[in-house]
Amino acid sequence: TRCGNCLDLCSAYLGSGDVSISPKKKMEKLKSAVSKEYGLIARLLKKKVTKEEMEAISHAAFACTMCSRCEVDCHINIKLQDIWLKLREIMVDEGQYPEVLDMMRNRLKESRNVSFDTNEGRTDWIKPVPDIPEDRFIRKSARIIYFVGCVSSFSPRTFKIPRSIVQIFQKADIDFALLGDEEWCCGFPLMSSGFAKDFIEFAEHNIEKVNRTGAKYLVTSCPSCYHMWSHVYPEKIKNKKMNFEVLHAVQYLYMLVEEGRIKLNSIDKKITYHDPCDLGRNSGIYDEPRKLIRSIPGVEFIELENSREYATCCGGGGNVESTDAGLSANIAAIKAREIIKTGADIVVTSCQQCVRTITTALKKEKSKIKAMDLIQLVLESTGEDS
Repeated sequence: TRCGNCLDLCSAYLGSGDVSISPKKKMEKLKSAVSKEYGLIARLLKKKVTKEEMEAISHAAFACTMCSRCEVDCHINIKLQDIWLKLREIMVDEGQYPEVLDMMRNRLKESRNVSFDTNEGRTDWIKPVPDIPEDRFIRKSARIIYFVGCVSSFSPRTFKIPRSIVQIFQKADIDFALLGDEEWCCGFPLMSSGFAKDFIEFAEHNIEKVNRTGAKYLVTSCPSCYHMWSHVYPEKIKNKKMNFEVLHAVQYLYMLVEEGRIKLNSIDKKITYHDPCDLGRNSGIYDEPRKLIRSIPGVEFIELENSREYATCCGGGGNVESTDAGLSANIAAIKAREIIKTGADIVVTSCQQCVRTITTALKKEKSKIKAMDLIQLVLESTGEDS
């Protein structure tokens, strides 16, 4: 905890130059606080953690993008992500957290999504898709449930992602359904902000609704939703068994390609891939996206300098975009410059949030490189447009 070996991997430090929010300094602050509250010094000198010290710990805790990159080079394999998450929970219990998170929390409790819209509008994005049935695929049963996620459901800049997967499913004659307004936020924004108990209600509701459909698979295009469904729900929600398999969309689309259910045509472009933190480091999905890209004829695939477990964060994680927009933008700029160095025509990723932040960052860098989700690229390869 003293070596600081992870300093040059820390997204928050790289985006700010502020050593005080680095993993090493966070650990030092945390150990000092614990010692003052419970250690020998506390018993002998009656010292307490000051308000200023608590504020410094809180600032460092919520400046983190929760990307887990610091764990990659930890020589003693400390589960740092777990510590940062627990630290946020402690800050919430102490009332030491950014006020903007209360707005997010209240919005989720009221509308069941992270937008300012009512949950009844969860499928409005589907309107421009050709040949949509009257029920908008909101059905009581199906083999596949497509769990869209809040950002792709309500942020117009990402609507092409769910539209693309629906068009691919139609082409492949997939038996799928949407939950409509019965789809609630997966709870990731609450859990990752330190509101440990608040997300439970969301998780239990979602599991129950999907179980009722009799689905064999739940497919989601959001890495954070995928991480919640595949890792957090099974660990935290013991009273609700999931009677289905959870897949990220790129995993399922690669299965369809392997089965010959979708035909991919040539795209003569140089393409690089950005590993989303919650899909890559936090969930271990590295190979399927690359296999899917390489299955498209004509593509010249170029790896980023930092890829797979060493991939740099886009700046859109950990709710930092809400708590410190400037820091988020600085981290995104680092990512954009790395992408530009590849000379690629297109950067694809498998996350709607990454598409948003990278698109904005590339524009600020005056780059003509196009950022898109891998699902969009697959649809384009089939000859369709989202």
